[in-house]
Amino acid sequence: MTHNDSTSTDGTGERQPESGRGTGGTTRRTALKTIGAAAAGTLVSGRASAGVPTPRLHTDGKWIRDPQGNEVQLRGMATADPAFYRRTHPKSFEEVLRRATDESEGWHPNVVRLPFTQDNVDYYGIDTMIEEFVRPSVDILASRDVYALVDFHLIRPYTQDATDTYNEENDDSLAPIDDVMTTFWEAVAPEFADDEHVIFELFNEPTQPTMYGDDEGAWQAWRDAAQPWVDLVREHAPETPLIIGSPRWTSVTHMAPEYPFDGENLIYASHIYPDNGAPSEFDQYYGEPANDVPVVVTEFGWDPEGGQVDNGTTSGWGEPFSEWAESYENMGWISWCFDDSWAPTFFDSPGDGAAEPWTLKTDDDQMGGYIKSWLDERKDDSIPASTIDDSTAPPTPSNLTVTAATEISVDVSWDAVTDEGDAGLSHYALSVDGEPNQEALPGATTATVSDLDPATTYEIAVTAVDDAGNESDPATVVAETIATDAQQSAYNGPHTLPGRVQAEDFDEGGEGISYHDTTPSNQGGASYRDTAVDIGTSAESGYNVGYIDTGEWLEYTVQVESAGSRTATVNVAAGEGGGGSLRIDVDGETIATQDVWQTGGWSNWQEIRVGDVSLPEGEHVLRVTAESGAWNLDWLQFGEASDDGDQQAPSAPSDLSVSGTTPSSLDLSWDAATDEGGSGLDHYVVYVDGSQDQTVATGTTTATVADLAADTSYEVGVSAVDGAGNESAVVTVTARTDQIDDGDSMAPVTPSNLSVTEATTDSVTVSWDAATDEGGSGLDHYVVYVDGSQDQTVGADTTSATVDGLSADTSYDVAVSAVDGAGNESSAATVTATTDQSDDGDDSGDGTPTEAMVVNDYDGDPAWSSHRNDLGQWCGAGSFENGGGEVDGGALVLEYDNGGWFQEQINQSVEAYSDLVFRVSGANGGEEDEVLFDMGGVRTVLSNVTDDSVGTSVSDVRVDMESAGIDRSAGDLSVRLNFWQGGSSTLRIDEIQLE
Repeated sequence: MTHNDSTSTDGTGERQPESGRGTGGTTRRTALKTIGAAAAGTLVSGRASAGVPTPRLHTDGKWIRDPQGNEVQLRGMATADPAFYRRTHPKSFEEVLRRATDESEGWHPNVVRLPFTQDNVDYYGIDTMIEEFVRPSVDILASRDVYALVDFHLIRPYTQDATDTYNEENDDSLAPIDDVMTTFWEAVAPEFADDEHVIFELFNEPTQPTMYGDDEGAWQAWRDAAQPWVDLVREHAPETPLIIGSPRWTSVTHMAPEYPFDGENLIYASHIYPDNGAPSEFDQYYGEPANDVPVVVTEFGWDPEGGQVDNGTTSGWGEPFSEWAESYENMGWISWCFDDSWAPTFFDSPGDGAAEPWTLKTDDDQMGGYIKSWLDERKDDSIPASTIDDSTAPPTPSNLTVTAATEISVDVSWDAVTDEGDAGLSHYALSVDGEPNQEALPGATTATVSDLDPATTYEIAVTAVDDAGNESDPATVVAETIATDAQQSAYNGPHTLPGRVQAEDFDEGGEGISYHDTTPSNQGGASYRDTAVDIGTSAESGYNVGYIDTGEWLEYTVQVESAGSRTATVNVAAGEGGGGSLRIDVDGETIATQDVWQTGGWSNWQEIRVGDVSLPEGEHVLRVTAESGAWNLDWLQFGEASDDGDQQAPSAPSDLSVSGTTPSSLDLSWDAATDEGGSGLDHYVVYVDGSQDQTVATGTTTATVADLAADTSYEVGVSAVDGAGNESAVVTVTARTDQIDDGDSMAPVTPSNLSVTEATTDSVTVSWDAATDEGGSGLDHYVVYVDGSQDQTVGADTTSATVDGLSADTSYDVAVSAVDGAGNESSAATVTATTDQSDDGDDSGDGTPTEAMVVNDYDGDPAWSSHRNDLGQWCGAGSFENGGGEVDGGALVLEYDNGGWFQEQINQSVEAYSDLVFRVSGANGGEEDEVLFDMGGVRTVLSNVTDDSVGTSVSDVRVDMESAGIDRSAGDLSVRLNFWQGGSSTLRIDEIQLE
């Protein structure tokens, strides 16, 4: 699974020898490498899941064993891609990993799965991915005594032929699969070969070729493709356990015993969700293989409000799954997903990807709390035994020193420790006044202790802990936070205006008085001031304020030399994913707002003109607020006043007139205004019905007002504005737009000879003679009404229509009118039509029923929001511009912009039916080329399985299921559409039925 419900981040799939065993004297890491410079100070708050050894594992028959031969069962959870947090999520991956392994919160995994996606490899490059994400994550888990499962989280075709086919069918450009696999594993495998607590997962979910009905063929195709990649990993990391998936989103595990891969220490994966069926049905595919080979379920999960793949409850699916998994002593399990957005999730939050709060899902049928309890119950079972005979504690860290303090935090440093026993250093543990506070990795010798109170004294202690759990005596130091001033005061000021104000020179006073910062310490790293504000050193002027997030603010005491209008400018920077808006207030009153756009990098500074603002004379407090983040601020500047004494508005423009009209626009002209106040004429403002429409630069005395309605009266006005911001009176004129087609107000002739030409139990077909139009705009279309309500429109060249979805043996009033290009509509011709009587028997002789099976008609019974269709089965949608879709006027409306999934479950054989019929319309028409159809083993663009087109009027789009190759006998059928093919439109579905 991924964070887009059942769609991968790269859009390529759904959900869907003895020498390698180690020796008794080795530690779990023969060479724990210090983190790169960017993360060298990474701290790991909360107590680790400590105490579980993590020596090198190996396989022995169907078992995973430690170096002493003890049977080991891997149990844990996956997080989202650590790079995902850096790129799009307000939480850090370090924060997520420490919470997932914090025994003080009750989390007891012995393994954490780390999914690394190709999307992020492409974005950062493999070397940066390893340095900034894989290595720090692996080292954090080492310090927490937890195995790190490095998962190459691909969801895509696994052969080059299937890749080429996928690219052709989806207009995509997936890179050659061998290049992708080689690039990743040639870099990752040697980097982590010596990390004894690391396990690899070769390929998360291979998809095509699926080869449904030929499990042996699919497995053989997969093994032929993947064996060279297994050999590549073995070449660089011969002892690291390697988990191998299988085709069809890792669901063909049962072929592994008969056709195993070549190599040592190989483990086989399975991915199991409610969509796979009841746990009682798993044995053949996922249980029996564990009798012969090591099996780890590296993904499973459920959500009572989930989609097609993961919809399930704890009582209905989760508990039976755990009972089934526990019936195999050698089977490991890793739940998906310790996140609030990669579904199915452990946590609720105010919105996918929220910073705070994350609330563990603990309801009876939710997964998060159940997995937590399950891990706690099994935390001491089938775990490795320690191979370390070491009772010698590391030496006490020396030279513990307070290096900086703010109102709410202190920074400390110490000298590195070398462990004198056999175990090797695991981490440093920090406490505050005797209470555990956080941990630091072995390569770190500094820490920031946060969330403290101002003007308070604390005792901070640091100990060194080795891999055997031995802990040194503490080094201690007394630290005192800075007092928060009772009164706010200027820093390097007051700042004189006109002039420049450096961002880092905000007032003294502290958090909540002179600034508000959402983090407890300086993330920028500069030592310019002792404060929690994020001051960095990448600015043109030496320092800047960075990591600016929504809601943060800074205040500056300024001295304005004289009142007047001044030009405000800011120097800002924002990299990819950044940008937002700022607001400037003076003494609590807003004087300006400004968007901050991306500037090409977090150190690419750009001056943005905020505009002319009016500042009063004297001393004032100026506040800069981030209305939305993120961006960096270097300085603010206020120029000379345009003219301190200009309070005189310009003259109003004269002789305003309408010089031209069309059905949708008005052309205006006026005589130039004059300004005698001294600041000079700056621009004109054009108003439409009292609201500002546009501004016009000085020197121009014409404007075009566009996007108006035809044959409509408007009041348009123009004013003049000078350089001091003074605005003249508004002069106005009333004008009317043209009628369409030069005034055609004559309706077409009423259609004649309307008659019923065919009737069935649920439809009638009517025809008529073509109407004519003499008004000049030409016939445009016909409108068909049923019992007074519009049913559909048909083109001007069509003189028949079929009305569907009717009741048997029922009379209806059908009417047809004609509409011209100017929108004039004729009177309607009417006829009474009666549908045929229903015959529940089968008189066709070919097994085709006389009545259709309605899957969903979106009539509110049952309601779409209840996730049940007319068959009583689950239905739902997500990731659309309008969320999960909205029902409007008896139709489901799906607004898409290269995103969205839709699902209607049938869950029964439909062999008695030949056609699947969508009654649909689209905003643009032709949407069948933008929708991916998925049913009964067929997955292709909708236009490939129908001869019909989606029009702008409601019509039938019919899929011949037999011709399309749909397996109508399947008992788990669903109709699924996805909208990640690059299109943008709105699809209205009135009904789905089988005929």
